[in-house]
Amino acid sequence: MPTTNLNNITVKKLEDRNFKPYYVIVNNDNQDEAYFCFEWTVKEGWQKLVDEWENLKEVEIDYIENERDFKVYRKVVSLWSQEGEIIV
Repeated sequence: MPTTNLNNITVKKLEDRNFKPYYVIVNNDNQDEAYFCFEWTVKEGWQKLVDEWENLKEVEIDYIENERDFKVYRKVVSLWSQEGEIIV
């Protein structure tokens, strides 16, 4: 499972067609990189992400990649703030 540090991010809160929230972490250094955070894919700490998503600027993430229709989709499995606190 790949791990990466993102130092310049924007987190966006969106809703799926069932009105369930999910989050997209966009790497501002490379706008083509986005990481999706769904409640059913994160292992722990979902509520912490829900509470603090607007304040996140730097994170370290573990993610899985899936390729479909010549596109790569990245789903976050674990996410830590730069202070080392697990938040997702």
